[in-house]
Amino acid sequence: MKIAIPVKTNQENPAVAPLFGKAKWFAFVENGKTTIEKNPASGGQAVVGWLDEQGVDAILMQQMGASPYQAIRKHTAIKLYHVGDERITVEDALQKLNDGTFSPVDDTKMQEIIAHHERSHSHGEGHGHHQH
Repeated sequence: MKIAIPVKTNQENPAVAPLFGKAKWFAFVENGKTTIEKNPASGGQAVVGWLDEQGVDAILMQQMGASPYQAIRKHTAIKLYHVGDERITVEDALQKLNDGTFSPVDDTKMQEIIAHHERSHSHGEGHGHHQH
């Protein structure tokens, strides 16, 4: 299984980036090996296309808007896992995935995530309530 995770930096064991479509970097985990690549795509739907081309089977994420979610549902077999809204590192997220803490996101759960995502957007980017 190949897992993609939006991350904040290209350092070892980075924190998961809160916004899927705006992440500058993605960690790819396959066969226990993690690599980090610069995100060449701009915007959620383009990111989904890029990850699909990379052969990704699963995405671990915090926030995602409606359009990338619809792109995943319509055009890929990628499974989505929500890692919560608190700061979490790649290693911790993978550990919880392996423990069975995270279950695949369904439409109902995704509606909650999208609503949270849209609420955070309406407050503007500069207020810092997602910077920890």
